[in-house]
Amino acid sequence: MTIDILRAAPGDEAALSYIGAKTFSDKFAHLYKPEDLALFLETSHAVDAYKSHLANPEMGIWKAVDQDGRIVGYAVAGPCGLPVEDMPDGAMEIARLYVDESAQGQGLGRKLMDEMLAWLDRDGRPPLYLSVYKYNDGAQRFYHRYGFEYLKEYRYRVGNHFDPEYLYIRR
Repeated sequence: MTIDILRAAPGDEAALSYIGAKTFSDKFAHLYKPEDLALFLETSHAVDAYKSHLANPEMGIWKAVDQDGRIVGYAVAGPCGLPVEDMPDGAMEIARLYVDESAQGQGLGRKLMDEMLAWLDRDGRPPLYLSVYKYNDGAQRFYHRYGFEYLKEYRYRVGNHFDPEYLYIRR
C-alpha cells in the first residue's frame, strides 16, 4: 500500500474531522459514557475545529493519504496549550498523532512524527510537550524513542469525564 505524507490544507477539514473522530473512538471509546464521548467529538473533532487549525499559521497538520485518496493517519502540532508550569516562551505541543487501524504496522506513526518534528525544529529546537493517556503503554514507548520524558500527571477532560494523563517533555 502506497501512502504519502502531506501537509493538510483548507478543504481537508471534513476528512480530518472524520479520521480524528474515528481514530480516537477506535482507541478510546470504551473508556467513556456515550454522552461524554459525543460531547468531546463534537468539540475537539468538529469540522470547524480543523478549519480553525488550518487557518492558524502557527499550527501544522499532516495527513497520511492512501492510494485511494483516503486520509488514514494524521498529526497536529502548534503552540503549547498543556498545563505546563512556567511555560517557556515559544513552547510547542504535539497535539495529535493517530493512524487508522487499517493502516497500522507500516511505519506511518514514525513518518508523521518525523515530518512534524522537521517542521517544529526548522528554526531550532523549541521546548516541546505532549500529552499521552496514562495506560497507553505503546504510545509512551514510541515517544520515549524520540527523547520524550515524563514530566507530570494531570487530568484530561473528555466530555464530563477526566482521564489520567501524562505530560511529557522532549529533552
